[in-house]
Amino acid sequence: MQEGKKGELGEGVLKTVTAAVKKAVSEAMAEQKRQERQKTLYNTRKLMESYIEMQDFIRNAISEETEVQDTAFSVFGGENAKLDSIRKSKMKTAMMIANIDRAMEELKREHDQKGTAYKYEAFRMHYVDGIAYEEIAGSLNCGKNSPATWTKLLLKQMSVKLFGINGIDHF
Repeated sequence: MQEGKKGELGEGVLKTVTAAVKKAVSEAMAEQKRQERQKTLYNTRKLMESYIEMQDFIRNAISEETEVQDTAFSVFGGENAKLDSIRKSKMKTAMMIANIDRAMEELKREHDQKGTAYKYEAFRMHYVDGIAYEEIAGSLNCGKNSPATWTKLLLKQMSVKLFGINGIDHF
């Protein structure tokens, strides 16, 4: 009889330990997903904050000798001088700008259909035009906190459009 109780006690402990381990693993995985979503949202915000500078980089970065017009650098002419790293960076930047522009068009279309074009406008004005929230509030005739609230909402939507599943909150 004692051995039967010992076996039952061992099974109970094993079930408790197994349940605790499953719960710990589940919580760790959920935390990892949360951190990945936060990183994706952070990356989206950084991309949008850098949008204007990235466009300037594409326009202004010199990667070919034909782009150098200063006579002081003509001594290097004819050597087919190229900066591959700059060219690659320009291409990566141009591709990201193209993705951002595509996502912005989708956001505009969606918010036009919903009748919330003002939210998109606040987002665009802040990140593309570089306008401060206070000025946006005056321009859109809304509360002082509304542009920031709308921008955060659209940033989450933009995150999904740029990074897919990693941008979804509850996956």
